[in-house]
Amino acid sequence: MGPRVKFTKEQILDAAFEIAKTEGIDNITIRKVAEKMGSSVAPIYVNFDSVNQLFEALIDRIVSVSQRLLIEESTGNPFQDIGMASLRFAIEYSVLFRDLVMRNNSYMKNYDDKVIPALIEEMKKDPEMEGFTDDELKTILLKMKIFQLGLSVMVANGLLQEDYKKQDLIDILTSTANDLIQSARLNKKI
Repeated sequence: MGPRVKFTKEQILDAAFEIAKTEGIDNITIRKVAEKMGSSVAPIYVNFDSVNQLFEALIDRIVSVSQRLLIEESTGNPFQDIGMASLRFAIEYSVLFRDLVMRNNSYMKNYDDKVIPALIEEMKKDPEMEGFTDDELKTILLKMKIFQLGLSVMVANGLLQEDYKKQDLIDILTSTANDLIQSARLNKKI
């Protein structure tokens, strides 16, 4: 008998992430993860105390992917970057996007509590956002999130005409963001 192959938490998470990315989070089983790694289920239970712990680590991985996309979109316009990162997530990880955004699930229960304060801080760095209070920024973010999620749902489900390119989507997001900011400024003066 050959030596036992040891698997790290990262390798197990990589396998779980690949399954989630192509088949959806609800289709992950310990047996499927083991098969993806070419292993028995034992290494998974050695590295994770429970299936829930594996799912929590997977959600953390997904959150880190979305944060990486935000960093990659660093254009100097944080508000636009937030929208573009989310749109990219919908394009590049459409199965995960649909699982997390379009289905009632417990995976993202605390997501907004973790992410919204960080996004507000990013918005404060944007010169276009100067003069807005945290509550006003939160309202602007919510309005943009509603629009951006609708656009992302359309992208993730292939509901847009094929002639829309990535730059067209960027232009639509930018235009809508500018409209929201201008509207908030006008409302502030009234």
